[in-house]
Amino acid sequence: MGVGRDLRRLHTLRFEIQSITFDLAQNNHADAPFPVSEFATASVLEDYLGDREVTIRSAEGGGETRLFLSRQAQVTQSPNGALGKAIPPPPSWESQDPVRALLLARLATDLVREADTVSHDALQRVVSFRNGRFRVRIFIDERLGLPTATESTVAFDNGASGSVAWNGRGDITDRAEFMVYDLVEGLRFPLQTHVFRDGVHLRSTVRSGLRLDAKVDIDAIATLPAVPAPQALDMDALALGQIIGPDPGRGTEEIAPGIIQIAGSWYSTIVRQPDGLVIIDAPISAGYSHRVLAEAARRFPDLPVKAVIASTGFAWHIGGLREYAARGIPIYVRDRNLAIVQTLLAAPHTLAPDAYSRSPMKADLRPLSAAVTIGTGANATKVMPVRFGEQPMLMSWIADARILHTAEMVQPLGPGGALLYPESLLEIVRSVDEAGVPVGGMSIIGMHMGPTPWARVGQTLAKFAGPALERTLGTVYLDQRGSCP
Repeated sequence: MGVGRDLRRLHTLRFEIQSITFDLAQNNHADAPFPVSEFATASVLEDYLGDREVTIRSAEGGGETRLFLSRQAQVTQSPNGALGKAIPPPPSWESQDPVRALLLARLATDLVREADTVSHDALQRVVSFRNGRFRVRIFIDERLGLPTATESTVAFDNGASGSVAWNGRGDITDRAEFMVYDLVEGLRFPLQTHVFRDGVHLRSTVRSGLRLDAKVDIDAIATLPAVPAPQALDMDALALGQIIGPDPGRGTEEIAPGIIQIAGSWYSTIVRQPDGLVIIDAPISAGYSHRVLAEAARRFPDLPVKAVIASTGFAWHIGGLREYAARGIPIYVRDRNLAIVQTLLAAPHTLAPDAYSRSPMKADLRPLSAAVTIGTGANATKVMPVRFGEQPMLMSWIADARILHTAEMVQPLGPGGALLYPESLLEIVRSVDEAGVPVGGMSIIGMHMGPTPWARVGQTLAKFAGPALERTLGTVYLDQRGSCP
């Protein structure tokens, strides 16, 4: 990569980027296309001698935000200079830069030559080494002598909010492919990088305006603030209801006789029935589910857990299903989410083993395409597809408590607790209407929501749909004043 330049002495590299990232963690089908989660324009300053990377973006309202990455931590700096909470860095960030990958390989004590392979019809030389806990492979084009790709097999097993969506997936392979090389100031460097996670397109980045070892950049590196040590959250020690994301928490409480809601960044709900317990949602991780089950056993020691309901297929929300599978507990899942759950259960966990990987068994999966009632008597729970939802979800009606669990269709996470996503609100109203759920005096709960009057849904919808909604659904769900009866 160096033409008259020794990469071992390269200090800084600065460039502009445009990138697009896809949301592989939540989608209304198991395969591509995936929603776009971010389109970013930024400046990037690589500090190779200091093992740091700084991404600089313009902030709304003026000023700049900075994201610092190092081997120890990642942290964001606001325009006023304040540093946020430091968390562990993404485990494969270094290997997705070809210069960093080569410098790491040069210093590795376990560097080995692997068998040649062919990629994109070109012969590749392959070397591998260990970077901390994880193995890294570098693919070098036999003709060009340039890195064409790197692969890192990693595990996300901490409580940083960006990791939660992936910790349940066990061993994950991140592959970065490099293309469109250009020669700039003695360095051959790829102007495009495309990252694939377990073979699925995650992100594409285009670079421009490269400059090397500019004095202004070296001076800027010298004035960077010291990044604090990361505040890692051990997923096996996460307390019930502990907040690890942006959502407000309310603790654990009995919201109706025999119905316990464990609030946090993502909620779980325990429903007591005469012959056993039903748990709605298994978010975050297998370790967190272990503690939810322990709480259920503490409160209701004589009752078994007879079912868990996966109300969505989003990665954050199903990260704990493997603990239920390991115990042989039936898993109720929307039929359209079955493939996603099967992928989660089939994922190898050699880097961060869990109970299911140590004692695998055939999971008791029960896909639902129509309503099913779990249990009889007090708190019998009718589980129904959200039929008109773009995202495949399950809603659960507990008639005795007049409580409807709405999965993630209703989210009171806007300013002042405002309900977000009017499209989803319309979809849940239509689904509840078709299912014939009696809404009079009904409260709703969900993945991010404690008991909330159903009327709030109609009040919010009226602001976006007005008379059109009334013409569609009649006055049963939206009266003349824009509120649900």
